[in-house]
Amino acid sequence: MVSFTHDAGGTSERLWDKAGWSDRIRPLALGDCARLIVVAAHPDDESLGAGGLIAVAGQLGMAITVILATNGEASHPRSPTLTPDDLAAVRRVEMVNAVRALAPAATVRLLDLPDGDLSQHRNSLEEAVSQEVAAEEAGSWPARATWVVAPWRLDGHPDHAAAGEVAAFVAGRTGARLLEYPIWAWHWSAPEDPVWPTGDGGTELWSLDLDAAARERKNTAMAAHTSQVQPLSERPGDEAIVQPGFAAHFERPYEVFIGAVPLDGAAAGAEPAGAATTGTGAPPASLTAGFFDEFYAGSADPWGFETRWYEARKRAVTLAALPLPRYGAALELGCSIGVLSRDLADRCDTLLATDINAQALAVARDRLVGLPGVVVERRALPAEWPAGTFDLVVLSEIGYYCSPADLAVLLERCRQSLRPNGALVACHWRHPVGEYPLGGDEVHAALAALPGLDRTVQHVERDFVLEVYEPCPAPSVAQREGLVP
Repeated sequence: MVSFTHDAGGTSERLWDKAGWSDRIRPLALGDCARLIVVAAHPDDESLGAGGLIAVAGQLGMAITVILATNGEASHPRSPTLTPDDLAAVRRVEMVNAVRALAPAATVRLLDLPDGDLSQHRNSLEEAVSQEVAAEEAGSWPARATWVVAPWRLDGHPDHAAAGEVAAFVAGRTGARLLEYPIWAWHWSAPEDPVWPTGDGGTELWSLDLDAAARERKNTAMAAHTSQVQPLSERPGDEAIVQPGFAAHFERPYEVFIGAVPLDGAAAGAEPAGAATTGTGAPPASLTAGFFDEFYAGSADPWGFETRWYEARKRAVTLAALPLPRYGAALELGCSIGVLSRDLADRCDTLLATDINAQALAVARDRLVGLPGVVVERRALPAEWPAGTFDLVVLSEIGYYCSPADLAVLLERCRQSLRPNGALVACHWRHPVGEYPLGGDEVHAALAALPGLDRTVQHVERDFVLEVYEPCPAPSVAQREGLVP
């Protein structure tokens, strides 16, 4: 996650106001929305990031549910006046009062999951969001009539990332429209930061204008979170979390969201030049588990990992490109039947090998059985991201299975999972494949845009591209060996 604190000086609202984003922000209209489901990781997320949207939806008489994942009991860890249990009780009441101020008829669901550890409770949150999307009152409405709105996956807070990833997973599975709202990114980021969508990758910035009534409701809701906008006491550790400079980002006459263009272009206007789309005009969607189930149905080794010289040679190039002879903890994303995993196990103390397909993983487990420190797990990425950090992350040709939005999250999670001296290795086929949302070169262009990483290896052939990225500043292999300064 991004390193920041609430009390450190952040990006001023004046800088955001001068950003000149008008040419890359689409107007957001609620004409195709019948049900609104807002996910909040902590009390006040819903008011800060989506309070205006909730107020407008309430004015239009829409069905609204706000799901609160945690009670925010970790907001003041050094408070001398309130215990975490005290804070939880206070913040729950504040949140309910805030939602009532925004939309009195809205439903509030309190999940009581642990603040700061939401990534370990994704299943509970996923179940709650899925239940709301599938609720009986949905009737015969089209899937797109339900909007799921959640914290931005790249907002920089681990709970926000977990909430956003769960929301994206459920929306992708059900066809609901997904919108994400930034909160802390306004504080630690800047307008020119590459983390923000530019409109050329299928993910857009959307702006919802707020009338005077919606702004008044939002301001009232923000003020209802007294424990966050005012000090708990004058004693150290009880300072306000949402301080005036930070609060200014949420006092605008509009709200900003991040999301893809709807399939029918509703509320979108014309498609921007250069946007990645499918033949229907929609941004390409990530491949699902069903695609790989069909792919593996006719063969235990459909890619020929065990039989093709091309694959054996590519593995040799990959292993030779690793900057260090040995690594501690390694993560392999897209292990398939475990052929490369077997070689990586010889170079690492521990290896977590993941894939989405159960049949491939069964073969991998047989191949890797008995090897010390090797764990094989089924995970759908980027939503089901493993906890912890790693000395080596291997992105085994799965980037082009992702939509542009999911790829951005996948690569950012790879970057965030690297230890200070870690290495991210990525290899992708360069020839076009009609079923894939992206091409290999597109994946590596996105990889090159990640901040804070040095590309220390680049191997490009007509068939594949292989690159190694390490946190800046990264020494070369010769420098590590003392051969050059």
